Amino acid sequence: MPVPPFSTFYAKEYTFSDDEPHRIEDNADVILSSCNVHVYDNDVKYGNSAIVPGIVRTNAVIWFDAPVRPFDMVFQNNVAGSNGRIVIIGPLYKR
Repeated sequence: MPVPPFSTFYAKEYTFSDDEPHRIEDNADVILSSCNVHVYDNDVKYGNSAIVPGIVRTNAVIWFDAPVRPFDMVFQNNVAGSNGRIVIIGPLYKR
């Protein structure tokens, strides 16, 4: 059976190239019914547009078992110059 060209499963990867906080998803309409955030290469901080107090260690996964808008999540390198890479994966929320 062929795989359909469009999926209801969201996946986005981002590699940091500077030490500023970054919003990974620019579309506020994207809502996931749950999601996993995978961190590779270096530790990253995460939070919202006002504060990034959480730290995710390299090769760790954090998950959210409730609807999430990736637009609301902000990520930043934990240590200046140590660029991290994140992958956000989850099923799109059906309204």
